[in-house]
Amino acid sequence: MCWMALIPVAIAAFSSMQQSRAKEGQESAAADTARTNAMYAGDAADDAVARGRYQAGLQRIRTQQAVGTQRVAQAANGGMVNQDTNALLQEDTAAIGELDALTIQNNAAREAYGYKAQAITGMSNANTLSTAADSTGRNSLLGGVVSGVGAYFGGGGGLGSFGSTSGTNTQGQAKPLYNNSAYVGRL
Repeated sequence: MCWMALIPVAIAAFSSMQQSRAKEGQESAAADTARTNAMYAGDAADDAVARGRYQAGLQRIRTQQAVGTQRVAQAANGGMVNQDTNALLQEDTAAIGELDALTIQNNAAREAYGYKAQAITGMSNANTLSTAADSTGRNSLLGGVVSGVGAYFGGGGGLGSFGSTSGTNTQGQAKPLYNNSAYVGRL
């Protein structure tokens, strides 16, 4: 008959175990989603850098075309292409074109940095969720056992149901925390 008294303990432990499995599954799924999103953010960062390089290369080609067009126009007007004002104009065009290409690369690097920050945050969140999922099972099972044992000893569950926890005895004195004579004298 004593084993029947343990039925509330078993039911509470089983119920907690089922709840912990469900919560652990949710936290694991959220961790997987965070990892996937972090991976996508890392890929987006790589893509931003690659696009920046490509666009900067196109800008350099356009600059070379502009300098070439200037040289043709200067030569068609009878000017010396590599001297004086004509040479300075070409150098200025080349310098401005290179500045534009570097600005494109810099903007791409800033975009990539934002994606990398998202990836780092996502991985951190995934690790936190994984840790929470791991501890959920242990904590819920332990809580179910404590609750069931509390029910077995006649309380409403929780640690406070083991023996007397507060109040006064019949002489108006404070009750000991637990009814263990080895500790009563120490309290």
